[in-house]
Amino acid sequence: VGLAGMVGSGRTDLVRMFFGADQKQSGTLIIEGNEVPINHPGQAIQAGLSLLTEDRQKTGVTLEHSVKWNVSIVNMANSSGRVINERSESQNVNHYVEAIDIKTPSMYQEVRFLSGGNQQKVVLAKWLYANSNIIIFDEPTRGIDIGSKEEIYKLMVQLAKEGKYILMVSSDMPELIAMCDRVIVMRQGEVVGEIGRQELSEEKVLTYSIGGIL
Repeated sequence: VGLAGMVGSGRTDLVRMFFGADQKQSGTLIIEGNEVPINHPGQAIQAGLSLLTEDRQKTGVTLEHSVKWNVSIVNMANSSGRVINERSESQNVNHYVEAIDIKTPSMYQEVRFLSGGNQQKVVLAKWLYANSNIIIFDEPTRGIDIGSKEEIYKLMVQLAKEGKYILMVSSDMPELIAMCDRVIVMRQGEVVGEIGRQELSEEKVLTYSIGGIL
């Protein structure tokens, strides 16, 4: 599912509320038919939600720490109070590094030395290791090269095939049209339209975004 709209339409605010990073004033979050109370990110993580933020370098990874540290940090938080098996953790991190093809000399490489695309993969690996079932991508391919974009797209398609729920915020209309089964359009903090796969076009997304009439 894509979430479209002009900059300032409220897309990022909405997904941050889903994740508990911003507080909501009203409304409920329903997952697979059940109302789920989420008031902070810890509850969201326990409910199987993940948020790959728009600014990955500031809020997605800790650049001065290793790939291993970044990938395992959320899972470690979920394992609070338990003894952490270093060997098992290293094996699990290595599994995700290989599974999504993070290009790094080793899992001990500092993330700041990786390319933008591989930094984005580290963020994704972190949430996969935490066993997230609902993955929110906020501008997933912004600032990365064409080759890395293609790899991210393939990973998203594969995750959907595996039964993961994907919500993608994007300002790139060709990206939305190519990737999404349906697109929800926001304007001035409100949902103003929902477009199914068969009717999806740049013209319709833009018309809803600027408040036009179809």
